[in-house]
Amino acid sequence: MEIGQIQRVGELRFMVYSRALHPELFEIHHDHRVVKDRYEAQIWITGLSHLIGFYRDDAAVTEVIAGVDAMLPHRGKLISLPFRGERDEQYDHAEGIRYLTSFQTEQMSQRLYAKVHADLLEQAGERGLFVPFPQWAGSSTAPFSHVDYEAKPNQLHVFAYHAFPEERTLIKTQSIFELV
Repeated sequence: MEIGQIQRVGELRFMVYSRALHPELFEIHHDHRVVKDRYEAQIWITGLSHLIGFYRDDAAVTEVIAGVDAMLPHRGKLISLPFRGERDEQYDHAEGIRYLTSFQTEQMSQRLYAKVHADLLEQAGERGLFVPFPQWAGSSTAPFSHVDYEAKPNQLHVFAYHAFPEERTLIKTQSIFELV
């Protein structure tokens, strides 16, 4: 199974690296690049998961959601956490990048999940990156990944949503990459 095809929240991990990761490690369903004067960023939707790479000169901070069995490097790994409840993390890179993130896993009733799913589909139609996965749909609505971002001259704010209809669960991440 390639990275990104995990369809169960309990099989995912949230990881942060102090380096870039090679695209051959991932099945990339959508690739988006952000270029500013002082930094560049790469946003990949890798199934019901994502990778966000933030680069300044030779420095990098990379956020990844991937399966627990993903064959990712150990070198440069700063954080590796399961998706349970809510978490807040911060990392200050020696090369002047501050990284802050908050993520949560929310399991909902069928009715609430249907409402949230519909609201996110509407939002995704207006802005951000959106990739549905109807091929992974069971008897319910299609899973999807939606990544919205705001690129400022010295900061990148990223909001990601990964919908798991079979579990009526939504993973939400909010991350800030900031030059200091």
